[in-house]
Amino acid sequence: MYRVLHIMAGADAGGISTVVLNYYRVLDRTKIHFDIAVTTDMIGQNAAEMEKLGAKIYRLPLKSTGLKAFDSALTELLKSANYQAVHVHENETSYVALRIAKKVGIPQRIAHAHTSSPYTSLKGELRRLSGCILNYHYATNVIGCGQLAGERVFGRFNMKRPKACVLPNAVDSEKFRFDEQTRKEVRRELGVERKFVVGMVGRLSPEKNYDMAFSIVDDYRRIRPDILLLCAGNGEMESILQDMIKKSRLEYNIRLLGRRADVNRLYAGFDALLMPSIHEGFPVTAVEAIGEGLPVLLSDTITKELKNCRNVFYLPLHDTRPWLDKLELVSRQDMTDRSYGREQLKKNGLDIHDTAKQLENIYLKFGAEVR
Repeated sequence: MYRVLHIMAGADAGGISTVVLNYYRVLDRTKIHFDIAVTTDMIGQNAAEMEKLGAKIYRLPLKSTGLKAFDSALTELLKSANYQAVHVHENETSYVALRIAKKVGIPQRIAHAHTSSPYTSLKGELRRLSGCILNYHYATNVIGCGQLAGERVFGRFNMKRPKACVLPNAVDSEKFRFDEQTRKEVRRELGVERKFVVGMVGRLSPEKNYDMAFSIVDDYRRIRPDILLLCAGNGEMESILQDMIKKSRLEYNIRLLGRRADVNRLYAGFDALLMPSIHEGFPVTAVEAIGEGLPVLLSDTITKELKNCRNVFYLPLHDTRPWLDKLELVSRQDMTDRSYGREQLKKNGLDIHDTAKQLENIYLKFGAEVR
């Protein structure tokens, strides 16, 4: 059994823990075992499911409260268990845990990049550059969820070196596939049978660029008054967005759904997915929507690995006009014929059953080489 400890900020719904959970669901758990160590109190839905699959959940002190306590707790954990690998998901600061893993003697040490967020301050850029050097030094493998995220966290040069690879945030093509009956049910449940429904799925946070999304809807309702934007997710901007909707008199055209456990069903009810994000490491939501055969409208700041997928459009953040034009184009498509989604995932290397084999090989090939 190849035992891997994943270290991440939290394990609630969404985010990095969802990526790890998705992989653990389909990996051969008779060969590879995951445990999870988190550095915040954000433990919930994903942690519970990982425990059902056999993982143990550990809590580590926040690094911000002092590295001594973090070092001591992680050292004790690594010495008390027989791990062959430590897989860290803390972007430019992953080296803090990797350094301890190397000191304890963990053979395989993986740094995983999940963000392409730029820094706007000198301090932030120095932090990024130090991370590029130290992550590569302490890691035996560096992984980017996309090329852009890998270059941001590890540096463009390092992403060309043998330690590095890209492992996309793939999804289960069996779970995210279009069903016409589900579409009818969802649209009836939400009372949107006669609407042109555009969806957004994700945390209600600034990087998702809800300001622009609302502007697009405000402009487009003058072309099609029946447009409805459904936003699934929660977050720190919820009350701000509610106020924006009221002040702009968009109650008829925008609805906040809160966190949903049935996102795969929601996709069936959408007519398009909107993602004008300022930055994304690798947009799992977009991949899920592709599997459901949805048209996907992305900002051109997002990593370009999805550009060859059918009905995926990269659009500029400085101008809403191209977004309106594409909405008008996709509004004329037949949304009851979306069976091509699964084929698109397979063709573009986004089916997790295929990428899980790549991750398994990263673990087991390394393990075989060090024995």
